[in-house]
Amino acid sequence: MMMMEESISDNNKQQQEIGQDNNINNNNNRDHNNEDENETIATDIEDISTLLAKIEDANAGSRPPRKYSEQDNSNPEWFKHKKHFFIFSFSGKPIYSRYGDEVALNTFMATLSAMTSFVESQNDVLRSLVAGKHQFVFLQKNPLCLVCICNTGEPQMMIQQQLEYIHAMVISVLTQTNIKAVFDAKYDLRDLLGGTDKLIDNIIHKVNLDFPILLNSVQCIRLNYNTRNSITNILQNRKSDSIIFSLLLVDNKLVSMVKQKKTQTLKPQDIHIILNYISSSTIKDSESFMPICLPNFNDAGFLHLYICFIYPQVCLLLFSNQVDSFYQLSECKDLIVKDIESENLVDELTKSANTHEYSTSQTEVPNLLHFIYKNRISNYSTHPIFTSPYTSKPEKKRLFRLYQHIYNRANNSLNKPHKYYYYTSQTETIFVLINSSHEIYATFSPLELKKSVFESLNILLQWIKENENVLFLST
Repeated sequence: MMMMEESISDNNKQQQEIGQDNNINNNNNRDHNNEDENETIATDIEDISTLLAKIEDANAGSRPPRKYSEQDNSNPEWFKHKKHFFIFSFSGKPIYSRYGDEVALNTFMATLSAMTSFVESQNDVLRSLVAGKHQFVFLQKNPLCLVCICNTGEPQMMIQQQLEYIHAMVISVLTQTNIKAVFDAKYDLRDLLGGTDKLIDNIIHKVNLDFPILLNSVQCIRLNYNTRNSITNILQNRKSDSIIFSLLLVDNKLVSMVKQKKTQTLKPQDIHIILNYISSSTIKDSESFMPICLPNFNDAGFLHLYICFIYPQVCLLLFSNQVDSFYQLSECKDLIVKDIESENLVDELTKSANTHEYSTSQTEVPNLLHFIYKNRISNYSTHPIFTSPYTSKPEKKRLFRLYQHIYNRANNSLNKPHKYYYYTSQTETIFVLINSSHEIYATFSPLELKKSVFESLNILLQWIKENENVLFLST
């Protein structure tokens, strides 16, 4: 994987130069002995320190104020937030806080760091603790420590997953290699992350309500099979020496994804990182070109992402391994647009943004209130929109929290997930079916008999099978 040599933005250029220095050193190390290696590393860190000092001067005062920046742990209002997220270094240096200014919370984060250090001194790792109604969940990824403190009642496994996504978001900006180099140079990571707080805020918002993230899956746009197949063929036929992946999105949902080279496929977490970049962006009417690290693909280097909204809510993404491929990718985009228009697919694509949603009534399954479904082979998922009784924000959140607990119980087995899981309460009945090909979580009225629930679930599975070419991208 080639490292980044230059970028559109100055900050990204500086980040990429760090990656180049590391890459050059790695090549030189093959021809030097241990003494030379140590000298090279020391020189590298010295150069990084000088470079990052320049960035610090350039970025002085450029970071936007954090949300509720006037609050800190001396303010009673700060404690009223139900879910806090923090990022700090192993030495306790503050990097990010969801609420308040991280600098003002320096002492608080240092206390959290001391807790992890104490447990580590006992040859153990601090993963979680409970204090009254609050739970503290820790994720330690050298040299970063991420912590969530909440009183939402979510399972620890779910919060751990959310912290993993936040960490992946940070890695996508800098790469794991560059983060370690920054800390070796004793530089403040916050300045390199300046302006990316919105990305972290947005991913935190998504992990708290996104069903595909909950199931570790990706949602495809509901689209006519022939239209989707034609789009896929167009992307496959418009190849380029530098293109690794081609993706087309509508309303930030997947229409098609094509792997142009013999390499590993993109994992759901990486795709959600990409979607988070798109949804966080305010540029919708021009071409963009940016470095991005996909942690599950290669956490040590950048790919180069070309982004263009070719039509309203229709976004084309082209991934390259070459830093100077912008114009080549732009020409490829023009050819793809020409093919889409020549095959009269524009209307189908733009309409799908408004017609892809569906309700449980369209499934014609008796007494079905809601469901979420994942194909375990392709990692694609689907779910209907919220309908009665889940129309208010509190009810939507309550059902999502319930799915979290059911998912945790059904999958938190020492050996393998439970094949069946049946839950009933005063408000709903949820039946879970998990096998090698799929998993489904279906919600019914609490008054439904088990027999009718089983029958309805079979009807639902049949409906999904009949519509899978419309609901999912073919694998």
